[in-house]
Amino acid sequence: MSCETTIRSRTHLFRSRIAVSAALLLILLISLARASAQETETQFWPEINAFVKLSEKTRLYFIYSATRQENLIEYSDGQVGGYLDFYTIPLLGRNVRHYTDAARNKSFMIRAGYMLDRTPRGSEETSITHMPTIEAHYRLFLPGKVMLSDRNRLDFKITNGEYRPRYRNRLKAERTFGAGRFELTPYAHVEAFYDWQYNQFNRFRYTGGIEWNLTRRIIIESYYTRQRDIAPSAKYLNALGVVLQFYFR
Repeated sequence: MSCETTIRSRTHLFRSRIAVSAALLLILLISLARASAQETETQFWPEINAFVKLSEKTRLYFIYSATRQENLIEYSDGQVGGYLDFYTIPLLGRNVRHYTDAARNKSFMIRAGYMLDRTPRGSEETSITHMPTIEAHYRLFLPGKVMLSDRNRLDFKITNGEYRPRYRNRLKAERTFGAGRFELTPYAHVEAFYDWQYNQFNRFRYTGGIEWNLTRRIIIESYYTRQRDIAPSAKYLNALGVVLQFYFR
């Protein structure tokens, strides 16, 4: 079997898996739309990302984020983390373009790193989470210049000394448009969380947002997320997020 035939076979298999995942996630989205919220909370999620290029296939990724509660007066927790990204296999398709985010130019990426999540000092309920993480990203183009990506992530969470691992799967669709010297990328994604503490998928997130390339090194992103928890109790969350991304080459 030739190399070209092998690539086509793997691409076809991947697209079939994506189609099945998309159908399942669509069913979840419909069920969410029909559900009535039993308990809803509103939050604001500011975030800063920094990407430092090491080589044509590797980079460092640093993140700082926080959670501000509905009253918008105080933050309930903050996260800081660092990761190593390795990406390879050029993205296939006629619609390939040069993205500021180098990983989007590749079909496959692995990310591994660590995040610290803790509540502010003086909080009524203190919590510290150490979270080593590993994830894999797959990307391909669909008709209409739409990029589809599938992220599989494992979080090895240790919260207040208790080990609580979880698995996360996110399916994302995005489309980049030129706007003069800028680029706009609207996107939507759905993510499911499997928590071994409850032995089930206990959390689902539905997100829509847009990225705006200000320069070749700076991107600003804003989004809205609707989150549904079904364990340990049923509750809902609405979140507005703003992300500032910096790319150092």
